[in-house]
Amino acid sequence: MLLRRRLALAALVCVALANPASAQQSPRRVDIYTIAPVPVDVTAASAAAARDQAIVEGESRGFDLLMRRLTLAGDRSRLPPVNAALLNDLVQGFEVAHERRSSVRYLADFTIHFRPEAVRQMLRQAGIGFAETPSKPVVVLPVMHLGEQSTLWEDPNPWRDAWANASPVPGLVPLVRPLGELEDVQAIDADAAVRGEDERLQAISHRYGGADVLVTQATLKTDGPQHTLDITSTRYTPGQSGTEQTWVDTAAAQPGESDSDLMIRAAAEVVAQVEDAWKAANILDLSQSGTLTARVPVHSLADWVAVRDRLGGIPAVRSSRLLSLDREEARVEIRYVGDPGQLRLALAQRDLELDGTDPDWVLQRRTGPPPPR
Repeated sequence: MLLRRRLALAALVCVALANPASAQQSPRRVDIYTIAPVPVDVTAASAAAARDQAIVEGESRGFDLLMRRLTLAGDRSRLPPVNAALLNDLVQGFEVAHERRSSVRYLADFTIHFRPEAVRQMLRQAGIGFAETPSKPVVVLPVMHLGEQSTLWEDPNPWRDAWANASPVPGLVPLVRPLGELEDVQAIDADAAVRGEDERLQAISHRYGGADVLVTQATLKTDGPQHTLDITSTRYTPGQSGTEQTWVDTAAAQPGESDSDLMIRAAAEVVAQVEDAWKAANILDLSQSGTLTARVPVHSLADWVAVRDRLGGIPAVRSSRLLSLDREEARVEIRYVGDPGQLRLALAQRDLELDGTDPDWVLQRRTGPPPPR
């Protein structure tokens, strides 16, 4: 009997090491060093010349979008100038979709793949801090104050329309913009969103896989010579009080700018604030690194594979190695960069909780609160 149990355990470990697809489907891994789509539209003396120019322009635009994703706005003036030599070092390759051409024109959507280590080295040499940890998704709830009335799902809500029409640069904080379906309306209303009622925030979070929630309130003032938009935005992690972040801003209309265009621009500024706050908290200090060994409670092979695949999607985790596996727990060695607090935060974005201290760390999947009734 003992021999059979040891053989069964050995087989379990081999499967866990060799067959990533042997259990439940793993979470989608976000490749932050891939930028897509990058649209190009170039006219030149010939189709070949237009395509060559489009490649250069596409790679340059992809580099700019990558820097917006990884670095703080205040640091970008110190980036090296973009030239062919730099792009040759940083770009690993590209893919082409929706390609169209004429005798002098070339149009396509590029997917640009960058070399992570080359980009990191470039940023280190420039003395620019950067973040690599993607946030969990954030559900956006745009509340418009119209006189004494506050609207979220009801019409009219020009602030919600602005968020629907805005096209912010994709960054480390994925945004979810609900359509206002019946289940959304039942989960939370404008008043509960403004008050930050945790039970209702949990309800809308549960609708979207345990996402964080951004309640962004806007009041349009038209009584002066210049229209202005007062904005208060708060990011919540439902079920975790005391973790809120709030931004307050006023956007003034530019000459000839319509109210709808003002709101679209203001929505993009809110996104930039949320992105910069996330990056500031997750700037990796690559001079810091560490290794820890953690116990992972498991009840099945699927439990371990789910944890392992989540670890594989975290940039701060440079490697993880399975040390042992039995019917109750796994032991895993984790090598990471940054400080332990940043590691905890990065793990939490993949619904992993790290508890304890050296040498007794415990890593487990977060189950989250039960669905609100």
